[in-house]
Amino acid sequence: MKRFFVPMQLTCLSLAVCTQLYAADINSTENTSTEPSTTKMETIVVTATRSAKNIADIAGTVYSIPRQEIEKQSNAGKSTSDILGVLIPSLTAGSGTTSNYGMTMRGRVVQYMIDGVPQTGYRDLSRQLNSISPAMIERIEVVSGASSIYGSGATGGIINIITRRGGDEPLSFETKLGVTSGNNIKSDAMAYEVSQVMNFNQGDVKGTLGASYAKRGEFQDSHGKRIGPEVAQTDRQDTDTLDLNGRVSWKIADGQNLSFGANYFHDEQDSEYGPDYGPNLAVLMERKTPSLHAVKGLQLDEQPLTERYGFNTQYENQDFLGHHLNLEAYYRNEVARFYPSVNGFDHPSLKTYLVSQSESEMEVLGARVALQKDFDVANKTLGLTYGVDYENEKDSATFRRYDLNTFQQSNGLNFKAQGKYGFGPDVETSKIGAFVQAQMDVTDRIGVQAGVRQEYVESKVAASTPYSEQVVANDVPGYQAKTLNGGKIDHDATLFNLGAVYHLTDEQQLFANFSQGANLPDVQRMLRDVPAGFEVSNKSIQPIKVNSYEVGWRKQSATGLNAGLSAFYNDSNKSIKFGQPNFTIDVVDTDERVYGLEGNMSYQLQPDWTVGGTLAYTRGQFKNTTGAWQELDAIRVAPLKGTVFSEWQFDHDMSLRVQALAVGGTDKAKKDAEKYGSRAPAEIKGFSTMDVIFNTKAGPGNLGLGVYNVWNNDYKSVYSQSVSTVYGPISSLPAQGRTYGLSYSLKY
Repeated sequence: MKRFFVPMQLTCLSLAVCTQLYAADINSTENTSTEPSTTKMETIVVTATRSAKNIADIAGTVYSIPRQEIEKQSNAGKSTSDILGVLIPSLTAGSGTTSNYGMTMRGRVVQYMIDGVPQTGYRDLSRQLNSISPAMIERIEVVSGASSIYGSGATGGIINIITRRGGDEPLSFETKLGVTSGNNIKSDAMAYEVSQVMNFNQGDVKGTLGASYAKRGEFQDSHGKRIGPEVAQTDRQDTDTLDLNGRVSWKIADGQNLSFGANYFHDEQDSEYGPDYGPNLAVLMERKTPSLHAVKGLQLDEQPLTERYGFNTQYENQDFLGHHLNLEAYYRNEVARFYPSVNGFDHPSLKTYLVSQSESEMEVLGARVALQKDFDVANKTLGLTYGVDYENEKDSATFRRYDLNTFQQSNGLNFKAQGKYGFGPDVETSKIGAFVQAQMDVTDRIGVQAGVRQEYVESKVAASTPYSEQVVANDVPGYQAKTLNGGKIDHDATLFNLGAVYHLTDEQQLFANFSQGANLPDVQRMLRDVPAGFEVSNKSIQPIKVNSYEVGWRKQSATGLNAGLSAFYNDSNKSIKFGQPNFTIDVVDTDERVYGLEGNMSYQLQPDWTVGGTLAYTRGQFKNTTGAWQELDAIRVAPLKGTVFSEWQFDHDMSLRVQALAVGGTDKAKKDAEKYGSRAPAEIKGFSTMDVIFNTKAGPGNLGLGVYNVWNNDYKSVYSQSVSTVYGPISSLPAQGRTYGLSYSLKY
């Protein structure tokens, strides 16, 4: 049940092979098309080492979002997921829940990273964007399209979150206080935030230490009523969140740097409210439409939780045998606990209902090495980057069973634990990949990039007892539980990329690229529901390989018009299906294609007035059993999405931004499913929201005020609508109504 402005693209990623490996401290000017600038645009660095790339030289679409923009969007209360759902054109709009499940880019899976360290594992818990506070972010780099460099896990793109870096001052501090409230202002509807950042620079040693804490109350719909809990992916109501981040860099010699980073995130719910299942659980019996309200009286000791901690160390040597060397090692551990659910349990020896709450844990360690060197070839410079990376991931899951009678008698509010069970086999996955990437300017106007990656992935599945066998053995005297034999799944893939940039002028470029990415399905989750006799082998579980194509144009200017437009197409010969009756995951041998357009524009009408917007159209289809192309649903492919904004800069560091988000409705997938006799996904109804964000100097600090969903529109997010046919109507919750955020920040 658990379970988702400057344009460039980097599918060729000759820029970022090492840059994604080593997030070094940089001194570069970053511009965003949402803000006016009166200086010459300088080099934009994407997840930088010293191999900086000017945006004009990149064959594709990338978005670089600086801290100033993130601070504006997050006056108080906004999650990283909500912010990026507005700022990144091809990313599905935020769900408003704890999860980023269903937030795809170009209809494919996103690889999330923090300081270049992958956060999206083979067991994808879909909480990456809600596992770091906006206050801890320095900038965010976004790569649209499949990545050949990273291989597994980046078939839709990469979102790399770079944490705070040390400043130029010997010692400096930043303090921020914030409060958020729904439209029906009362103590239960308030959220409070406080963050503290310390930057230090002592010459050869510099760094940042940061802490953020938030305590949230209820979320209100447009009628001022408390929104019911999201029982599938969980929500952010009544949660306490602690986020700790730190990084220290040491210049150990000329051209050599060593850095160490650590982070800890803890988010746990402590609520007295459960869902309204109706009289005698009528909603669960499908005899009643849910009210979607919250009901007081929840008695649940172990409530939803996300806990994550990680470490990474990075070493850079700018002259190692004539190369630029980057080394990195990392470790992370993550635990995610979900809300209890009740599902039918159908076994030849036992038919009942099972009230269960799952918890997943993953442990990841890895190492990377990358070398860079420029060669003189026929009086031209050939830039070469090559290296090796290794990663090991261990995944396990359990579930806590609750007494069915207690659940029924309390109408789904009281949970009495009955024991803990294994929830699928333990899986250990190892990945090793080697790559080489080249780039060259063949003329003054034409640059080319090409590369190849060879990757090998092995998953070892431990022998286990399926949870269904465990339950029957516990409930039926004399029953002997059957065992699922272990096994090994291994695959290798060769992935290519090729791209070119043509400079029309100093400000305008055309680009084109081809790249490949691969994604291994969630093995641990796939094997959760299989019977004891299932054979674990390469035949039963296979990876998905994606081919991605893109052409585009962009114009960049320090003043005036900044714009970009790209067209993309990607395809694969396999598809992942997720659905009822037990929320299973299957890999289906069928062709799949996704195509569309995305673009953005900003125009500086006056030195203190900028307007702009973004637009993304994505359409996806799979070939059904009749051989016809059938529409993919909104869980996979984001509906039409557009944004517009107008921003004014005034004297005394005062600014005002008005922005709007519009998401189009679609019933294509539903109609196609009805036409071909398959299970129909939900129809998506379009919606729009408007936000007003105001910032001004106030005393020694800065005051921020945000009013979100200004018109108090009554709507449901794309996520809430699309999962209604997967998790049931109890998850089809309304979005937040008008919300106010007030913050005060001080730098000293």
